Amino acid sequence: MSTVAYPRICPFCESACGLKVEVDPGSAQIIKISGDPDHPLSRGFVCPKSQGLRSLRDDPDRLRKPLLREGTEFREIEWDEALDRAAAGFKSVIERHTPSSIGLYTGNPQAHIAPLQMAVAGLLGAMPALYTNSGSIDCYPRFLVDVYLYGNLGHVPVPDIDRTDFFLAFGANPVVSNGSMFGASNLPQRIRNLQARGGKLIVVDPRRTETARVADEHFAIRPGSDALLALAMINTIFSEGLANCGRLTASVSGLDDLRTAAANYDADRVAPLVGVSADRIRQLAREFSSASRAVAYCRVGANCQTFGSLAVWAIDCLNIITGNLDEIGGAMFPAGVLPQFMSAPYVAGQPPHGRWRTRVSKTPELGGTVPTTALWEEIETAGKGQIRGLLVICGNPVLSNPNAERVAAALDDLEFMVAIDIYLNETTRHADLILPPMDHLKRTDFTMIWNNWMVEDTVCYSPATFPREPGDLDDWEIVMGLGARLSGTDPARFERQSAEAYLASCRPGLPRFPEDMTVSEALDLASGDSMPERIYDVILRTGREGEAFGAYPEGLSLQRLQQTPSGINFGPMRPGRMPAAIDTPDRRLAAAPPLLLADLDRLETAIADGFYGDNHFMLIGRRHLRSNNSWMHNLQNLAKGPARCTALMNPADAERIGIVSGDSIRVRSRVGAIVVSAELSDEVGVGVISIPHGFSQELPGSKLNLAHRLGGANVNILHDDMAADGPSRGAAFNATPVDVEPVGTRHAKGDQRRGQAQ
Repeated sequence: MSTVAYPRICPFCESACGLKVEVDPGSAQIIKISGDPDHPLSRGFVCPKSQGLRSLRDDPDRLRKPLLREGTEFREIEWDEALDRAAAGFKSVIERHTPSSIGLYTGNPQAHIAPLQMAVAGLLGAMPALYTNSGSIDCYPRFLVDVYLYGNLGHVPVPDIDRTDFFLAFGANPVVSNGSMFGASNLPQRIRNLQARGGKLIVVDPRRTETARVADEHFAIRPGSDALLALAMINTIFSEGLANCGRLTASVSGLDDLRTAAANYDADRVAPLVGVSADRIRQLAREFSSASRAVAYCRVGANCQTFGSLAVWAIDCLNIITGNLDEIGGAMFPAGVLPQFMSAPYVAGQPPHGRWRTRVSKTPELGGTVPTTALWEEIETAGKGQIRGLLVICGNPVLSNPNAERVAAALDDLEFMVAIDIYLNETTRHADLILPPMDHLKRTDFTMIWNNWMVEDTVCYSPATFPREPGDLDDWEIVMGLGARLSGTDPARFERQSAEAYLASCRPGLPRFPEDMTVSEALDLASGDSMPERIYDVILRTGREGEAFGAYPEGLSLQRLQQTPSGINFGPMRPGRMPAAIDTPDRRLAAAPPLLLADLDRLETAIADGFYGDNHFMLIGRRHLRSNNSWMHNLQNLAKGPARCTALMNPADAERIGIVSGDSIRVRSRVGAIVVSAELSDEVGVGVISIPHGFSQELPGSKLNLAHRLGGANVNILHDDMAADGPSRGAAFNATPVDVEPVGTRHAKGDQRRGQAQ
């Protein structure tokens, strides 16, 4: 049998590893998916999620044609009818109400589909909408801190793991996640390299995660106490005279205010709240500040909690006050071959936060989007501007948002809903129309926003692996088709206008864009078989390494990238971007933003109210290497094996409430309750319970046969949407107080302090 191996960007996580997809051209079957040894970043590394490409293609539950709701059932229709109906539905909502009566929700896959990223801006031009996305449930505190410390929502500090001597990770599990907002393929090997050169990995996490297991030391803190630990470290560094901002000293403001704020969090006071001895806290601060090259990094565990912004801020300040920001081995800011697509700086002294507020709760926008909780209340609350129509693009908010039952009820309350998705799932079952994009492997692909978070500056392009079939539309074509109908414009004209508008927004970040050339002229000169490829070609040609339409003959272009199928590496991150790249009004790093200092009052109230006490369980999440949010639980080759939707509990807690491993338990919070199987493990400490997200029991109308047969419970029924992070309103998925009891047992045994509803 003759086979052909195609290079492919793995679309499932931020590392965007290189794959080789071996296919039989005759049968159009995938024979093998392996790592691409020539890929400049992943170098042959591959994780189990890559095999999802085969299962997604073959999944019998995957939608191939648009679905139209008729009563409680759906039937297949053709694309022209589907797009006509979608546009007519949204127009009808606007005519009956107001132009502000439409909402837009985009999910995680949008960030992994470059053409879709470009298309959404064009759609918003045709259909202005209240926009929220999955970033507001897992990145908002990170972005808010980037705005107020560095002056730009897109300035995300990335740990230079390959050159550091001391890697301090808060609430992150990169061995499983492959890095998050931190593109570094094959993290297990990079960690081994760190330790082989005499460096240390220290993990701060309530659970002994896969990363903690290979760490040199694990600090098993109490859930939600990351900010307290970081503030106590800052206190020690200042009080012992260890603070030194190094090269950036003159470019940092607010150090006295930071020192004063941290003075209230002495290690002796913090130790019982965090669950770590004062001596260990002080020693950690000393070791971090004295390391020749150190970096503190945090992700979902620290970010997605009630005090997420405080945690991210304090952890970033550890890098600032030890001279490890924007330095080799520290927290760096990748320049990237491509422009910083997430860039949102101050304008005329105004940060990209709070420029406008929502109708109901007056929630401030962040980078033009709002937290998901604001969308649900805008749907629920009557009045002028109430959201009555909703477009959901590749998202499953019923499984991915706090207080999931409220989300489902809000979707039921809509007058019209359209979903662009490949499944009839827990969310799309509420839609009037479902528009399914074609198979990943039938479209071209290229790296976009992840370039701005990668430890090595790489850029890649993937040709289509399989030919298209009649009736196939990709994400770009679906969004452009809808936008054209909404605007009453010829589809080709709308596509062109959207492309020009997108390039115009990128132009300030394209240093080699010829001054005397318009974006329209650049598009005319661009190569590529589709409009997204032509946009990509212009961006490559006019970016930092571009050929600038002939001015630099050896420079980058789409054609050159197509001739280098595994991608091109332009080297590791470079220091020295700061202070030139600081975008605050005074061009200084703001170590003590008033917005964040003010939130310390809320932290003090939580301490006084016993939030860190031992009278309740604290619920945290966890991630699995063979899973990705909610959309890999229907894939046989990834879902097989032991049940994963279990509640990890410490054996001492199990004995106290009278259960054994495998027993069903009821977990109850302020907003809901679920029943789940207990799994006893000392991975978590006493008073901690860990349940993964993305699982769900079968709901009427959904069609995910394997996922529902395997079962599981939606943990987000438990998480409280009112417990969001204060400054950003980002979701809190960790440190949720819960009650735990055996199913069928009215009174648990022994000490009942943990287990009482809060």
